[in-house]
Amino acid sequence: MEITYLGLSCIRLRGHDVQVLVDPPATTLPGLGRSQPDIIVRTEGATVPERLRPRPGQAQEVSGPGEFEVRGVTVHGLPAGAVTIMRIVIDEICVAALGRLDRQLTEDEVDELGRVDVLAVPVGGVDALGAVAATKVVNDIAPAIVIPVRYRSSGVAGTGDYDPLDRFAKEMGLTDGALPAQPKLSLTGTMGATEETRVVILEPRGAT
Repeated sequence: MEITYLGLSCIRLRGHDVQVLVDPPATTLPGLGRSQPDIIVRTEGATVPERLRPRPGQAQEVSGPGEFEVRGVTVHGLPAGAVTIMRIVIDEICVAALGRLDRQLTEDEVDELGRVDVLAVPVGGVDALGAVAATKVVNDIAPAIVIPVRYRSSGVAGTGDYDPLDRFAKEMGLTDGALPAQPKLSLTGTMGATEETRVVILEPRGAT
């Protein structure tokens, strides 16, 4: 599976046979319109049955709490205040998207979320978690890989008020320049248990 970051909370998951777009905003992001996803997953809003059903030439949309099976992709929506945490399993890899989560998770919520291979966590503050709060959530969930999202980026409109990424990096114990941004993250097969979470910085970009 291949993961790319388009800005704000939006990530693209490319599996062997299906493409999933998480939290596409109403605004334009680099690469957002270059390819049509098979599934759109939203961390905000309720389930809309008409959009969830297959529609010719359109993506199936998953939102709201519940268990969903769409085109071989399993999506588990867990309510967490104003957002729904989306646990997406594609090609045996579990990706959890927190959207604009703005609070800590309870022990029960962490237990319900279960094993997470890749966690997309907001780190820029303003309308979601900031660096310190995000670090605590990462430590509670203990994913194998964490991808920070919703941080200040010169290439993404509307992020000027967010904190820069280096604040989160510092909280995670990283030194300046230790993790250069990469265009994508490629993962294969089932990921085993890890003792330490790895931070992966994905530069906001479009599909190539």
